[in-house]
Amino acid sequence: MSSSDEEIVASVRQLSGVTSDVGPDDAHILAGVRGFAAAFNFWYIRVMRGAVPKYRNVVVARINPFIRRVEFDGLSAAECSQRLVEDYNRRNFVTAGGWALEELAISASPEAQKSTAEGVDAQRFDPASSEYHLYVLKSGLVTRNSDIIKQIKRSGRQAEKLLKQGRSTGNVHLNYAILAGKTSSSFEDGVRRPSSAEFWGEMFNLQQEDALELALAIAAEAGRLVSRDASKHVQAMECLVTKYVESESSDGEMDWEYVARRNMQSRESWRAEDTRRHQRAMNALMATGYVLGAPDSDDDQETDEQGDVS
Repeated sequence: MSSSDEEIVASVRQLSGVTSDVGPDDAHILAGVRGFAAAFNFWYIRVMRGAVPKYRNVVVARINPFIRRVEFDGLSAAECSQRLVEDYNRRNFVTAGGWALEELAISASPEAQKSTAEGVDAQRFDPASSEYHLYVLKSGLVTRNSDIIKQIKRSGRQAEKLLKQGRSTGNVHLNYAILAGKTSSSFEDGVRRPSSAEFWGEMFNLQQEDALELALAIAAEAGRLVSRDASKHVQAMECLVTKYVESESSDGEMDWEYVARRNMQSRESWRAEDTRRHQRAMNALMATGYVLGAPDSDDDQETDEQGDVS
């Protein structure tokens, strides 16, 4: 490993208190840090950049003129835009965090790997017992219902059939694991549901308390590598949304009548105005110097081709 890699691992071990003689080795810890950071950047920065030219579809079209008008009563177009874009940004941030946690768990584990089975996120092989442990992962507490459990059981049984084609395969255990927030373990309907601490202990082959400390330390160290600042894309979306929903007859006011017509009536009734408003919004954005589709300096991912209604 390079000196920077060694510094990353040393920082994780110091923060967690987990020494090199137990749990994941240095290479797996580094993989966990890098995996978390890469997944977060991919699912957050890339998505926010790609959403800018789609602002009408991802923000404007989702405005509920009944509820939002009550919520934003008295606010200007700019203030409404800021709240709307903030909501969209926050949802993407949380979603990206979920993907990053899943990548951390798999990359840092000495025994786990991504599952190739449909509907199963990870699998862990125990060489001592020749048993497989299949995991369907959720980043946080969600409302469970019968449909979710049915899908988990269906996917698990299909994966079990494939794994048991190998004669040396022992039992296959199906797990529904929540990475953060579940404080107790249970077993229902043939599906094991480990607590969050128990899950991390299994991934890292550590005592639960040590495993939690290690997972938290890896995420904290990865946070230093994550490009969390998507502010220029957020500001670009705020500019576009503001100019699009702003009243054409009264500068700065929110045009709730147009929003209601756009989101509740046939496209033919607002197509021409949509084109005019979109052009006004694009002119305002171009005046700021923002370049649509330009990659971030720390991100060499190609921007997806994005379309929108016109």
